[in-house]
Amino acid sequence: MELTIAEVATALHTSVPRVTRRMARLGISGVRVVRDGYSTTVLTPAEVATLRRDLGVAPPVEGYTREELFALAAINLSPFGFRTVQALARAAVISPTTASKVVSRLVDAGLIEIRRQKELMSRRVVAVSALHLNRDHPEWRRIRSLVAKVELAQRDQLLPKYVPRRFWHLFWNAEPLRLPLSEHADFVASRMLLSDDPRAVAWAASMLPPSAIRHTATLRHASESDRRWLISLAEEREMENT
Repeated sequence: MELTIAEVATALHTSVPRVTRRMARLGISGVRVVRDGYSTTVLTPAEVATLRRDLGVAPPVEGYTREELFALAAINLSPFGFRTVQALARAAVISPTTASKVVSRLVDAGLIEIRRQKELMSRRVVAVSALHLNRDHPEWRRIRSLVAKVELAQRDQLLPKYVPRRFWHLFWNAEPLRLPLSEHADFVASRMLLSDDPRAVAWAASMLPPSAIRHTATLRHASESDRRWLISLAEEREMENT
């Protein structure tokens, strides 16, 4: 069904000016038609889908801005957090300036914490600070299901067919280019989600299907704490699609 620009803005929970600006940037012109005696612009389902991927969707949640919801959705999918505001900005697809303001507000509210953690860098374990979601906060429990419905923008991004080269070291006894994710998601998830590489875990948590995440939780060598957060992550990813 073709939609007017105003109908698209309503469907994406955003404003008409934002949709209009994004149409111009993407080269989407729509088609002029006459409805109820008036000339208007309508967009095809394919054009609406393009705008949806590019803008993202943040359903209205009382007390939170669109950008805050994007940030919460991004950090929710990163069990190892983000070491910088800029990294969170990239994941949430918001500007670094906006991300700085958002992080400050959410830290003050107690939903985001700054924690010290150990990471493996250049074969050395170092202590770093990272931004983490405070999953124990009562407010998070209230809005968790709503944040799970947020669709992060996918500007200039395509879901890969294979594991990125930077994670090939996790597949020492397999050939990554012979493991298309469409067929081997369970195996790839088991290697990446239970690894000691925080970036691999974050990538797999956001890219691999919930079914693969659940499968990893059932593996014999997964610890009890691994099982809990993997099941929680799978549930949240499943809620995104409902």
